Amino acid sequence: MKYFGRLLFYTTLLIPFSSLAQGGWDIGYIPIDSIKPTDIGKDIKLDFRAASDTTSRVPDFLINFVGKEDTATIMLDNKEIELVEKREIHVDWGFYDEQYLECLNYSHNRVLRVYHSVIEMIKSDSLLVRLYMETYYKDNRGRISDIPNRFSKSVWIPKKELNGVMIKM
Repeated sequence: MKYFGRLLFYTTLLIPFSSLAQGGWDIGYIPIDSIKPTDIGKDIKLDFRAASDTTSRVPDFLINFVGKEDTATIMLDNKEIELVEKREIHVDWGFYDEQYLECLNYSHNRVLRVYHSVIEMIKSDSLLVRLYMETYYKDNRGRISDIPNRFSKSVWIPKKELNGVMIKM
């Protein structure tokens, strides 16, 4: 009985500490071939195909995004902009709201970031996606206050440029 009492005491003592060490995930993934009309209106994060990919690279696990920064070029207001995936996915945790796209060639003194995207329409070869964007000073000193710093635009993105989309679970 003495042994059982000690075991119960130490187990009760250690359980709260082990719960503090747990990672967390709230990211789901939909491969580009699996996007359906029921996904219209969903908040998503775009997963662009790397330029070197010749076939679809659907991750087995989201951990495969660690250290990856694929780039893509899209047309925004009749201007080509280059987007870089910024992924905050670690070995034991990754959160949907920490993933974004960044454009460094948007303006000479601003960085454009895409934190949210919503699927508006699906065609057999492309997606119409509304991008919700914010602008920041390039040196990250703060948001630009003398112009609207938040805006949204709809853009067509060819499916062949995407592996899939991330969704919040």
